[in-house]
Amino acid sequence: MNPHLKYRNAKAIAWTRIDMLLVIYEAAIEALDHGIGIIESQDHSELLHAQIDAQRKILLIAEGLSIDEDATAVHIMNLCVFVLDQIQTDKLEQWQTSLRLIETLHEGFQEIADDARELERTGQVPQLET
Repeated sequence: MNPHLKYRNAKAIAWTRIDMLLVIYEAAIEALDHGIGIIESQDHSELLHAQIDAQRKILLIAEGLSIDEDATAVHIMNLCVFVLDQIQTDKLEQWQTSLRLIETLHEGFQEIADDARELERTGQVPQLET
């Protein structure tokens, strides 16, 4: 096997749930920021594409929530639904509010990332299936 591919595969296997979650949040932040840039440029020809991209990323967050098992997950789901509603427009303030919400959630998960990795490493949280 090519050593580069072996390294990439090993790195992917070493990912934890929190690492993947943080990457999804970062992608959502990037998509929302891109949409804000389009709105600020006042050239809305690409806004629909930006809306769809941001929606996909927010839906990825929502898809991973266990709302039947966790009240916090329900709150995050409600925030995701709010964000999805807010970015249906070309209103800068609504996109900025959405960005701030997702950034705040991202920061919260960043703060607990080390603890989450340790819980997964010790088996208190099941590891990702590969």
